[in-house]
Amino acid sequence: MLPWPRRGRRATTTIRRRITMKIGYIGLGALGSQLARTFLRDHDLVVWDAHAPASEALRKDGARVAPSAAALAADADVVLLCLPRSSDVRQVLFGQGGLAEGLSAGKLVIDQTSGIASDTRAMADELARHGVAMLDAAVSASPHIVAQGGAVLMVGGSDEVFERALPVLRTVTSTIYRCGLRVGDGQAMKTVNNAMNAGVRLGTLEIVALGRRAGLSLAAMSDLLNQGAARNQTTVKMLPALVEGKASTNFSLALQLKDVDQAVALGFDTGAPMPVTAAVRSLLQVGVNTLGKTAQLEDMVGLIESMAGTRLAGSDDTAEGTRIRFDGIGTPDVAKTIDDAVSALCLAITEECVAVGVAYGLELPVLAEVLDKSSGWSAQSQRLLPAWTAGGRQPRDPAWGDALLRAARLALIAGAPTFVANAVRAVVESPAR
Repeated sequence: MLPWPRRGRRATTTIRRRITMKIGYIGLGALGSQLARTFLRDHDLVVWDAHAPASEALRKDGARVAPSAAALAADADVVLLCLPRSSDVRQVLFGQGGLAEGLSAGKLVIDQTSGIASDTRAMADELARHGVAMLDAAVSASPHIVAQGGAVLMVGGSDEVFERALPVLRTVTSTIYRCGLRVGDGQAMKTVNNAMNAGVRLGTLEIVALGRRAGLSLAAMSDLLNQGAARNQTTVKMLPALVEGKASTNFSLALQLKDVDQAVALGFDTGAPMPVTAAVRSLLQVGVNTLGKTAQLEDMVGLIESMAGTRLAGSDDTAEGTRIRFDGIGTPDVAKTIDDAVSALCLAITEECVAVGVAYGLELPVLAEVLDKSSGWSAQSQRLLPAWTAGGRQPRDPAWGDALLRAARLALIAGAPTFVANAVRAVVESPAR
């Protein structure tokens, strides 16, 4: 038997001989279509999607198109799904004409949906009664990263099923993390990561909008935030793109809201409080309700600009903040306040989201290893997670509370809303009281 890695370890075993398999893929959206394309070179790929043009695009690239989900299941040895929600997976599996009608004992289903762990586990139990194995393998990567082979897979399931699935998963990427023995553990890890990513993203944008109201340029803030403890996925990728007038992401706002909804629900289920994530969820809900269900995550930039009464990008002359003067507050003080506030934000979000992951049952060393390679990372998470894993306590620096208070006072003067930062301030100040 090949030495497959234990939980939390990256799969690095080399498969010396490729075995051509019949692979079925369902869910050919922006991400799913790229995941499906990874199987074209080495396997016999059959696809199906409720949206016929999506299947046709894969047919032109060399895939076969099944007439139904049931027919695909009968044709394929392994079936993968990447759908918007766990409820969609259940419908495709057990609805009329669904996969269950074509699945037979001995086949394998791999769910790549960013779904609900408990729902996926329940579906796996139903399939197991008929001799069909199931694994979850959530994906952390944008479509173009998948196409380059740079996806991160977060996997949950038994040793036996993982061993069967690994050659299939390695077709997608070499970066595969075993997150736990339960089906759904990979999705729970993805939920934690998504909550960290969303919280840091929206919190950073709010604070940067505050800096714009105070007269700082986006370019200056981008440079400053990327130099130290405030550095995160948003400062590294999104802010420089905005400075250049480019889009930084291509993701549905409604799906981002769904992901954060699932994180808040995980907090309900485990008894772990998530006040900062709840504030992020509310802000995303405002975005969906205001901008519509077809809006993109990138559209939140315009919403935050509108709420703050400023523009993030563009010349200083177009920013409302350039006409505001702050008695007793100089530009260096404002810049330090912005930098410190983002750092404190990342610290609190790391604490909150890792706590819900541990409450669910994910192991701290696994969380540390996976989150460091996924989109929820920040300089704070990269500092705190290894220290926690080693058993060391990391008491909060009192300066973080002072930074958040200065940011809150600045927001009052500037007239900028800071929903996420104020939720963080409440979390940081509560223990002291």
